[in-house]
Amino acid sequence: MLTNSEAIILGYINYSETSVILKAYTKDFGFKSFIIKGIRSKKKKKITLGQLQALTILDIEFNNSRNNSLSYLKNIKIIEPFSTVNNEIIKINISLFLAEFLSKTLKVDLKNKPLFEFIKQSLLWFDNSDKISNFHLLFVIKLSYYLGIMPKHSENDYLYFDIENGVFTNTPISKNYVEGRVVKDLQNILGIKFDYNNNILTNINQRKDMLNFLILYYEFHVPGFKRPKSVDILNEIFS
Repeated sequence: MLTNSEAIILGYINYSETSVILKAYTKDFGFKSFIIKGIRSKKKKKITLGQLQALTILDIEFNNSRNNSLSYLKNIKIIEPFSTVNNEIIKINISLFLAEFLSKTLKVDLKNKPLFEFIKQSLLWFDNSDKISNFHLLFVIKLSYYLGIMPKHSENDYLYFDIENGVFTNTPISKNYVEGRVVKDLQNILGIKFDYNNNILTNINQRKDMLNFLILYYEFHVPGFKRPKSVDILNEIFS
């Protein structure tokens, strides 16, 4: 049965000589994988590889087979064309990182419309803004709210943040904790009204420390999560 849904592209891999398997997060079905036949052939085709850029927002038509983890993608339509995300080198690298991050995080085949709308609206803001140095960090922090693992904010000043238990503390509860500037930065971010325009993280070292902390935090709280390969490239871009 043919079905439609909005979807956000997370990436694709080659499959056979002419086909690919597309990974996407859909509004109505959650994370799904699709096979696109013949897209790498020389013949004229409805869907091209150029349409499958990371984080592109689409309307998709596919054969939704419950008995098969792979659905056949029939047609796509780009419903929110980006103007800058695929053209500016920093935005390209941020989008590749976020696509990889999301593909490692959103593995459960369950729909979550508020999460989908958060991702979609965040990407539209990203496309239309030039203040994007902290976007990927704030996005990952806000994403943790929709996953039910957001760090607990405290009005008090603390010396440590316990990664394993997700709380600020003056005495580490576990062996996995951070201290120093990243603790204060995290408190400040969690203590303000969430806004991608905030300028709490103002230098390279702050951003690197926050990103490394967030990777560790997700490794503890998201089953199967592993450090994205694109982290090192992103750190190099911002240095």
